[in-house]
Amino acid sequence: MTQFEEFALYEFQSIEDAPFRPEQYSRLKFGCDEAAREMGHQIADAFFEKNASAILNRRCLMISSPFNFVPNAANVMTMHLLDRLNSHIVDAKGNHVEYATVPRTISYVNDFGYLSGKERKLLLARDRFYFNSQHFEGRCLLFVDDVKVTGTHENKLVALMHEQQLKNKTFFLYFARYTGDRPNIESEINFAAVKSIKDLNRIVVEPNHHMTARKIKYILSADPNELYHEFLRFRSHRYLTTLYFNCLNEGYYKIKQYETNIALIRDVIGYKEHANSVQR
Repeated sequence: MTQFEEFALYEFQSIEDAPFRPEQYSRLKFGCDEAAREMGHQIADAFFEKNASAILNRRCLMISSPFNFVPNAANVMTMHLLDRLNSHIVDAKGNHVEYATVPRTISYVNDFGYLSGKERKLLLARDRFYFNSQHFEGRCLLFVDDVKVTGTHENKLVALMHEQQLKNKTFFLYFARYTGDRPNIESEINFAAVKSIKDLNRIVVEPNHHMTARKIKYILSADPNELYHEFLRFRSHRYLTTLYFNCLNEGYYKIKQYETNIALIRDVIGYKEHANSVQR
């Protein structure tokens, strides 16, 4: 039996021929729960239909794309995928899939979507993923990510499994797999629905909106004047404090190019706190 198998719901060579909505994928990347639920459910339905016999009688563990502190979009999608898949499995009298994370130490701030395959490999080589090998013992592993472009992350995980001599049956689940030769196409689908900082306003006011690492980096990279006038001044004190502390907990305050906007977020929080105290 093959140890590693891939499952991709869709394949595409360009945005024009993509059999999914690039705008909906982009909304996922910026924290849209509705997009995450739709995509997660689609993967679960198709994966179960094809692989039910391979997972029903196994102890399975679902693992989202590794992240540091702030969840990435794939993690948000994974939670919906897990719910849907377990609904199918329990209805079929199987054993529910459990959930685990792979902690990750990230060594770069570059936007992966703009990079070539070689550049991705060089950056990721400095990152560290951490497996709990004892927790994996006897499990069928289901690694989940939103899109496979060059396979750099998958290769890193496979290499780590070989390094730790893990023989688990393993599936890599993707919403889509890119089959072309232009890796930076990922940036095009990432930003299909977000062309400017004010485009975020329509996403963050949606119910159950999620804070994602990509969205925070986009905010911190924006022009400060535009960021304040088109985005920050419309956000609640609660939203801004969550944003600010995520910046700290992710270590973004150490990055020089982010310093100005982190200070701006802190200043807006202070202004709102002062305004609230005066109103009382």
